[in-house]
Amino acid sequence: MRIISDFQDYYDVGMQNGIDPQLQYRRFRQEESIKSPVRSMYTDYYRFLYIGFAGKIYPRMEGWFGKRQFKEATPYNTIEPSSGVDPTLIEDAFFLVIAKELWGGGEKYQKLGAKRIKKQVLECFEFKNAPELLGLFEQFKTAIFVYQTGGTIVINECLNRYNFQKILPPMEAFQELAMYVGARLTKPVIQEPPLSDKVKAEIHGFDKHSFRKEKTK
Repeated sequence: MRIISDFQDYYDVGMQNGIDPQLQYRRFRQEESIKSPVRSMYTDYYRFLYIGFAGKIYPRMEGWFGKRQFKEATPYNTIEPSSGVDPTLIEDAFFLVIAKELWGGGEKYQKLGAKRIKKQVLECFEFKNAPELLGLFEQFKTAIFVYQTGGTIVINECLNRYNFQKILPPMEAFQELAMYVGARLTKPVIQEPPLSDKVKAEIHGFDKHSFRKEKTK
């Protein structure tokens, strides 16, 4: 596959092994405002993103407190399906740290906040198979996008800035992209010459002897 783009991304190294001139992907970044296909779950403290890549959706949660990143929650500052981070297995203590960092207050208040955050995170990750999100691939005729709840979508976003290599290594990402582009987005750019009726007939097993009867004595 040949990627035609005005920027470089981490999986472009796959082209070093050779490119197929008939398989091209035009990758140019473009921002669009759309009607939100999923319920908005954006707050002043964290936001939910959905990375669309080669027909699959990868949910992601990013959090902060003003301009100051979480202190105790730094290892989990971004929740995404990388390195097997399953949100259903995240300990309640993690969400309690976030609630404490955001709102403070008493222990009872923090537990209620932690429960609320966990519920939102689980809801966010449930949308990874949502047809509303999967339909964005076809709607924008793209293999890559980043959608932020609220109605903003970036088509052909650079995924290096999202550390997407933690989810898909470079060569694996390139291969998945090439298969998706070849199957769903691209038609061959090199047209085969038309075949004559004679050649078509021979391909199907018909030749000059097909309809002749042998002479009998």
